[in-house]
Amino acid sequence: MRLIYLALIAAAQFFLATTSFAIAQSWKIVPENSSIVFKATQNGAPVTGSFGKFSGSINFDPAQLNDSKVDIVIDMNSISTSYSDLTDTLKTAEWFNVKVFPQASFNACKFTKTGDNQYQADGTLTIRDKSQPVKLTFTLTITGEKAEAVGNTTLTRTAFGVGQGEWSSLDEIKDEVMINFRVNAVK
Repeated sequence: MRLIYLALIAAAQFFLATTSFAIAQSWKIVPENSSIVFKATQNGAPVTGSFGKFSGSINFDPAQLNDSKVDIVIDMNSISTSYSDLTDTLKTAEWFNVKVFPQASFNACKFTKTGDNQYQADGTLTIRDKSQPVKLTFTLTITGEKAEAVGNTTLTRTAFGVGQGEWSSLDEIKDEVMINFRVNAVK
């Protein structure tokens, strides 16, 4: 009986030791060196803005893509544009409705290497309580204890209910919105 007990303990220790290597590296976002910027088109002219506050957990290892996971939360009240009137409008019920939906989120657990230091993240973006599949492409540079991911994606605003009522027409404000991001992180 004692031999079986020792064998079970040895097996458990081996399992714990081998599974600890399967956990992707944990990274902490450096907010002051990170950004999320968007670009839309209104009446043929570009309209740009950004979200100044976001946080989350990043567990990513290029050698262990199957064990990698990213969960990002965006503070929708941190939206900013060049014009205060536009910023205020984007916070209203017709647009992001930040009083009801103060956060957006992006979650991904499927990553594919697409080239040298280049990856695609297949995840889910939730804005205004509407979730849609999203593919982000990014370049990753890791230098020692620091990492920088720079990438983008294109969304359709109406899929998330952004721009309702008089703003739902695609004649003045186009449906496609380009998102560019830069995330700096440390171990």
